[in-house]
Amino acid sequence: MNAIAAMSPESSAQDPEPLGRPYEYKMIRVPPRPAPKTAFGLLLDSECCRRWTRWYCELVYKDKFFIMTPQEIEEELDDFESTCTRMLPGLIYHEFPNLPRLRNRLLPVVDRNYDDPPKYHVFVLRDDATWQGMNVPLDRELIEAVARRLGVPGQEPGWYKIAFGAH
Repeated sequence: MNAIAAMSPESSAQDPEPLGRPYEYKMIRVPPRPAPKTAFGLLLDSECCRRWTRWYCELVYKDKFFIMTPQEIEEELDDFESTCTRMLPGLIYHEFPNLPRLRNRLLPVVDRNYDDPPKYHVFVLRDDATWQGMNVPLDRELIEAVARRLGVPGQEPGWYKIAFGAH
């Protein structure tokens, strides 16, 4: 009998003894992480987000994207914009493994026109939701490399007010 078969439950000669009392189910409550009110990071405007959305659509659709009409392309870009804001941080974190991962997302910045889609998003490097998020160490060279990769070279990160409920 090989080692894997010897360890499988079917191959045991007898069932193990119980631990002396029945197992009790315990509900584990994990407190929700507080949502940030402000975030420190790089500001991406709608054109920058649109450029990343276009890149993502070209990646997904490959050759089919280039034979679509301009109207179909715009509709696809509108549909994929929220997908892009969710996948972009993961791509950046994959490319820069030393970047602290407190919030894996782009968060919308407060805008006066709440009915319109947000014009700006912040790539979060720090946030005010927790003490750890406020004090995460950041390397200057790493921030500059991330800014170049996001397409906002030379931009200094700053603190921005986040739209209510964004987390």
